[in-house]
Amino acid sequence: MKLKFSLKKQEASLEADVEKLVEKGMDLKASQPNKKTRYQIRQEEKRKNAELKHKHDMMYLFIGIGVVAVLIVLCLVMAALE
Repeated sequence: MKLKFSLKKQEASLEADVEKLVEKGMDLKASQPNKKTRYQIRQEEKRKNAELKHKHDMMYLFIGIGVVAVLIVLCLVMAALE
């Protein structure tokens, strides 16, 4: 981009290489990652929280099944010993 200014002739001119500017803008835009919207961030957080809740629920379910299995085995052993 060139700016020419002459006081004697009272003129000013501006030369710009538009193609270069457009290419530079496109390169800058391509190098920057897309920003997520607030809605996308909220949806990701909801999904992560739902996954975590499901994981905890499954853990409690497996612990409960394990405790019941141990109690059944204990009852069978006690019945066999009587």
